[in-house]
Amino acid sequence: MHIESLQPMLVEDSSHLTVLDCTTGRLVLKVLDIQGRVAKTVVTSMEEGNQRIALNMSDLRSGVYVLNAFFRDSFIKSFRFTKQ
Repeated sequence: MHIESLQPMLVEDSSHLTVLDCTTGRLVLKVLDIQGRVAKTVVTSMEEGNQRIALNMSDLRSGVYVLNAFFRDSFIKSFRFTKQ
């Protein structure tokens, strides 16, 4: 699995992940605030192929966050973004 991008990096209400070469499995996304506390967790089942995953970020307060992606319990990638 390869996560290509999180767009946009300056988030108002929603964002999306572009996932390439995906295999079947469970993707866990953990959004951490600047203090390292989990602000949000999203769990989704992945199918084979390329996918675009929509993320609702409207429930987050304004600030800087880090999104950590785990696939089959292994860390894949981290993205830093700002919520307006």
